[in-house]
Amino acid sequence: MKKEDYIIRDAVKEDADCLDALLTQLIHYEAQFDANLNQEFKIQGNYGERIGLDGHKLLVTEVAGRMVGFIYGFVYHIPEMFMDPIVILDALYVMEEYRHNGYARAMFQQFREFAKQCHACRIELKVISENLEALRFYEKLSFCESKKYMQMECLDG
Repeated sequence: MKKEDYIIRDAVKEDADCLDALLTQLIHYEAQFDANLNQEFKIQGNYGERIGLDGHKLLVTEVAGRMVGFIYGFVYHIPEMFMDPIVILDALYVMEEYRHNGYARAMFQQFREFAKQCHACRIELKVISENLEALRFYEKLSFCESKKYMQMECLDG
């Protein structure tokens, strides 16, 4: 797909259903890497309550009036434990047919400004190890591995 004019803006309450649909697409995409994700699951009522909350940032990308991607994160701070807040990048998604046009990078740059305004010392995220495309993207943004997120299967197969 050829790169088109786009806008990035803060989400508003009227975007909630569309954002939930995009998050559903993200979960379905990630199901190829995580057998525990239900590909039939549909997100409902997730982002409606988060839009506009202090310490949360939810941006959307629109191309020709169509919402094609979003980024969501929040400030995490326990004053007695952390010297400075951390911003958690919880979800970043661009519809497959709109990828590789710079939309995710552009949203991330605005999200990074949010982190700076919150005086965060860093941005943290989790990514599925097998999602090589996402790993390469985050590495290009200067993310590096600093912690290991480990799991253990509890059910005998």
